[in-house]
Amino acid sequence: MSELGIRERLAGSWRLAGYEETVEGGETDRPLGDHPLGTILYTPDGYMSAQLASPGPYRDDQEPDAYYIAYSGPYDVDEKAGTVAHQVQVSVIPSWRGTTQIRQVQFREPDTLVLSASQQSPPRDGVKTTTTITWSRQPARQDLTGPYPQTRS
Repeated sequence: MSELGIRERLAGSWRLAGYEETVEGGETDRPLGDHPLGTILYTPDGYMSAQLASPGPYRDDQEPDAYYIAYSGPYDVDEKAGTVAHQVQVSVIPSWRGTTQIRQVQFREPDTLVLSASQQSPPRDGVKTTTTITWSRQPARQDLTGPYPQTRS
């Protein structure tokens, strides 16, 4: 039996477990806090969607000052390089639209996905910054035939 490739292992829903930015030389920041919120979805037919957010607290619940990232589009996998390329079609970060965001892919455990990217960034005076995002696989939903849950209006 052959081992599953990256595309097959990515497919499904993942919950955000950690988001870190490390500056060359060792300083690590967690801009989404110690308990970030988020989901990334990979469909078997090659589309993805990601939402990442800080859980708060916010100064004003009506106008939160949260750190938030959301984008979606098709994705491609390079098995040899161990990367996934997110082709951004929709994003709350205008400068990401039309770009390809390449992430290194690691599966540290069967249900743990780590995506990372390094870049020289002007906001950090040209210093190399590595972003490491850790995800935990969401379990499959079992009962998909029941009634919709009641919502508040």
